[in-house]
Amino acid sequence: MSGPQRSGATVDAARLRAGMLSACARVRDARAELTALDAAAGDGDLGESLVIGFAAVERELAGDVPSDAGAVLLRAGTALSRSAPSTFGTLLGMAWRDAGRALAGRPALTGAEVTEMFDVMAAGVARRGEVSAGQRTVLDALLASRDRARDAGGDGFTALRAAADGARAGAEATASMRPQVGRAGWIGERAQGRPDAGASA
Repeated sequence: MSGPQRSGATVDAARLRAGMLSACARVRDARAELTALDAAAGDGDLGESLVIGFAAVERELAGDVPSDAGAVLLRAGTALSRSAPSTFGTLLGMAWRDAGRALAGRPALTGAEVTEMFDVMAAGVARRGEVSAGQRTVLDALLASRDRARDAGGDGFTALRAAADGARAGAEATASMRPQVGRAGWIGERAQGRPDAGASA
């Protein structure tokens, strides 16, 4: 999600939707980069599959603004998990759905609720993906996002900005980790030196 611009502003459903739509555009722009990262340790199809999945998210959110922040996440997650032709897209979509259910009825996100959002997402990815911290996966980025959001405190925008910084740091940290799961686990040390594609996404 592209970073919020004003501290103290409310992260309501309309602003969260706008951020998600911005993320859809960012994924399109990063197609080649994600494909190259995935090719180093995976099947090389992550960029294309996420472009397909995020196009579905964009269509889902293009109409009316959902009634609350949880509904934005639930609708986006449903669209992604149904449309992305990859395990990663399905896993991320289901994590969004988990967060949407946890935040149902919340008209706007506070700093604490941003932390909760990432905590719920991380728990869902860890459970369904059967992964843990330090295994060079998207979980490492999600946990770093959660921790930065929690440490930042304050309003929802401050927490989201901190979470974005955490995601970048978490993704970059995977470059020094030895892959342990999926196809990257077979390659082992050959995948080190570049960030994990899923964490980067």
